[in-house]
Amino acid sequence: MIVIGEKINATRGSIARAVEARDARAIEAAALEQVAAGADYLDVNGAVPGSTSESENLAWLIDVVRAATEVPICVDSADGLAMRAGLVKAGKKPILNSISLESARLESMTPLVAENDCMVVALLMSDKGTPVGVDDRLSIADELIKTITASGKNVTDIIIDPCFMPLSVDVGSGCILMDSIAAIRANWPEIHIAGGVSNASFGLPKRRHVNMALLVSAIVAGMDYGIIDPCPEGTMQLVRAAEVVAGRDELCMNYISAAREGKLD
Repeated sequence: MIVIGEKINATRGSIARAVEARDARAIEAAALEQVAAGADYLDVNGAVPGSTSESENLAWLIDVVRAATEVPICVDSADGLAMRAGLVKAGKKPILNSISLESARLESMTPLVAENDCMVVALLMSDKGTPVGVDDRLSIADELIKTITASGKNVTDIIIDPCFMPLSVDVGSGCILMDSIAAIRANWPEIHIAGGVSNASFGLPKRRHVNMALLVSAIVAGMDYGIIDPCPEGTMQLVRAAEVVAGRDELCMNYISAAREGKLD
């Protein structure tokens, strides 16, 4: 699985404070910690709550992260102007996170998809709100895939985010999500599937246990990119084991190599 480290997000209190203070060392530490844990991309979000400087924040964050590591950037914003500022700074082929069928976001992000050499997260949201079932997700995915490919992208550049909803609101949403991931994988075998796994544990105590259970389930269902915190002990070991269970580690060689390198201890 391709791991997108989620920690450099200015909606988190510690990152927001570091952004406002322009504390580059704190951001560098968050970047390097995730890379050391196994992150393949670093998600960077500059939307400090209450701030009107998202574009400037995002550009500064990306500059700091790129100075600290060569890992590519996942530019994370719902604002078209901020996204443009971030993509200018992002360097080697980034991920645009994200486009959706919500009218304002679709209008602002579609030109950026066409103009930039990037992968694209397609969030399965529309003006009707969050999808409630498998069929809703498939319908939105179909429209977004057509829009993104019409903008010049290959299907292999698309990462579908099927919407990880809080289980505390609807405990049945986990099973619906797994069915949706499996259906997306069946309908578009070459497409990528990702999601913010920790969203599902919002409002619950001891969230890490739910996050880990959902992460393994989603990998087995067909998710091949994950927006996660790779740093907690045991996380990457579970990812590698789940890849074996999902049949996506030929001859279990990645798992065996990780064991030989001491990465499963």
